[in-house]
Amino acid sequence: MKRIVQALFVAALVFVAPSLSTVQAHAAVTYGQTLITIGSTGDDVTQVQADLRYLGYFTYPQNTGYYGEITADAVRAFQRDHGIEVNGKVGIETGPAIRNAVAKLKAEKGTTTGDQVVETAEKYIGTPYAWAGSSPSGFDCSGFVGYVLNEYGVSVPRTAADIYAGGSGVDSLKAGDLVFFTTYGAGATHVGIYIGNDQFISATTSHGVKIDSLHDGYWGPRYIGARSYL
Repeated sequence: MKRIVQALFVAALVFVAPSLSTVQAHAAVTYGQTLITIGSTGDDVTQVQADLRYLGYFTYPQNTGYYGEITADAVRAFQRDHGIEVNGKVGIETGPAIRNAVAKLKAEKGTTTGDQVVETAEKYIGTPYAWAGSSPSGFDCSGFVGYVLNEYGVSVPRTAADIYAGGSGVDSLKAGDLVFFTTYGAGATHVGIYIGNDQFISATTSHGVKIDSLHDGYWGPRYIGARSYL
């Protein structure tokens, strides 16, 4: 009986061991270090999409954080253009290649400035508000900010609260910084882009994309802080 139990225990280890190693391998997943493929989700996927958008390969209206066929097709196009095995997956060869291509393009274009971001944002003044909108057909506040920054290869989380939780602190506001407000409940519920002269641009529920003052009777008391992603 004892030998049977020992045999079963060893068999169980043989069966379980591959699963444990697989879990450990995937626990270390970061963009460019291990495989991202169909069905993958998360911030790494969002960043891949943002980088491919910056390079002109990913044209879906928003970065979804889900790796489906549209993202895979964008990766295949990148791989084809850069002499990499065309498999639609982002691994240890394709990941660094995408990052290097982004870095090279940014160097060629020069450092993204806040004024450039503001100029792009102001192109969308008058765009209507749309709940969960993240394209020029209609924006919500975080969708608008995300769309504008994506034009420069900068990816931000999807909600105002999550955007506020990231980025770097701001001591003195400058063009391109993100400004946050609490409009309902607690914490950051609205986000806009600071454009200078105590003004910001954001997608508002009542008037769509417009410029407001930080000293406005509505926005002033609701301002809670700023973050920089540039």
